[in-house]
Amino acid sequence: MKILLIILILASIWLPVSLVNSQEQSPETYNTGNTTKTSSEDDHRSHPVIEKAVSTPKGIYNFFRSHYDGGLVFETKNGNFRLRYRTLIQYQFSATNNDNNSGTDTELFFRRIRLNFQGHAFRPWLHYRLQFSRDNVRLGQVTDGSGVDINDFYIDAVRFIKIFPRVGKFNVPFNREQLNPGSALLLVERSIVNSEFSYGRKIGAALYGLLGDHVAYGGAVFISPTFEDATDASTINSEVFAGRIQLNFGGKLEYANGHFPTGGDYALVPNFANVPTFVSGMALLYFPSLSVQENDGDSGALVERFIELGIEKGNVTSVTADVSYKQPSFNIEAAYIGRWIDPEIGGGATVYDQGFRIQTGLFLMPDLIEIAGRWAFISYDTSPGVSVMQDSLMDNSSELTSGINYYISKSNSWKLQLSYSFISDTFTQGAPNEDQKTLRLQMQVQF
Repeated sequence: MKILLIILILASIWLPVSLVNSQEQSPETYNTGNTTKTSSEDDHRSHPVIEKAVSTPKGIYNFFRSHYDGGLVFETKNGNFRLRYRTLIQYQFSATNNDNNSGTDTELFFRRIRLNFQGHAFRPWLHYRLQFSRDNVRLGQVTDGSGVDINDFYIDAVRFIKIFPRVGKFNVPFNREQLNPGSALLLVERSIVNSEFSYGRKIGAALYGLLGDHVAYGGAVFISPTFEDATDASTINSEVFAGRIQLNFGGKLEYANGHFPTGGDYALVPNFANVPTFVSGMALLYFPSLSVQENDGDSGALVERFIELGIEKGNVTSVTADVSYKQPSFNIEAAYIGRWIDPEIGGGATVYDQGFRIQTGLFLMPDLIEIAGRWAFISYDTSPGVSVMQDSLMDNSSELTSGINYYISKSNSWKLQLSYSFISDTFTQGAPNEDQKTLRLQMQVQF
């Protein structure tokens, strides 16, 4: 129903414009009947005030204009209102083989369906973003009860570029890989490090700023449950504090209405650089007094870690550092994430888990064919005193992924991606390893 409502709203704007424009005629067609005018009529017609009134009809179509610029754009001629609408569809085939499974599981599904609205309203500096999502839709499935989600819904008041507020629901400004949009990933899926250490989207407020061409920063406070990747909404009772700073070298830094508001040559995409750029980022996150309870739903990696270690309540502190280098034909990105869990109720000693990721891409044909690879590793703390449980615990997890990308539109809008991943998990107490091999083929359309 939400998607239908959006389509109806857009149609109500566009149809009147197209109908009126189709009915407009050139000046010559008005004179087919009577070509004689009195001198008085000519004098009145030539008066500048009357000419302006006659030539400027007062319909809504006179104040709006539309065009295509990476999406359908509707804007007022005075520049105070602008809306760009984009649709993202990712259709994926995956084949997964586990060593403890006799066969290979195959799936055809829509990985992401996104409806994205962004622009500014009332003033050119009052920006907004609204994104509806429907992910992991299997062919033939009736419903899973989740419906359409609101991924992003926030407002940026960019009156002063050096410091400006953001309020609404948006990504926690922490992990670089999570901040990269899902439409611009170097490989089909994000890494195992992202799955374990990201904190998704939350409702809160932030202050961002761009200082010259070299510094971008952001700090945020969230007071709502995490909606993606980290926890289930029913398991959390805590605020979250996060801050990130980026040092940028080599290009021009501009504002962009995105997950972390850096644009220009420093847009948060792993490739397609116009000039060589180098970015170094650091971030800190604090999750005080996180309370969890075991539940039947998808509780996410952080809560699962609490449950695995027998922790009912604890403080979570996480740090990350990342570097990225891009040039038109080559890119490389590396990141480190560490996480402390300090138990307050249950569990044993303080836990320190850490993850590493490095990925790279090389264009074999400029902006058309690219090969890519990634190595990721997670080391879980299994030192004596960490767990009060007697069961075997995961010791570490490693990932090797290779892929090839074909950019149909010579951009991240239309592309075909193929990747192969090998993930190996090892456990304590002599438990056998678990290996997983996954082949993914994904077609992406964005317009």
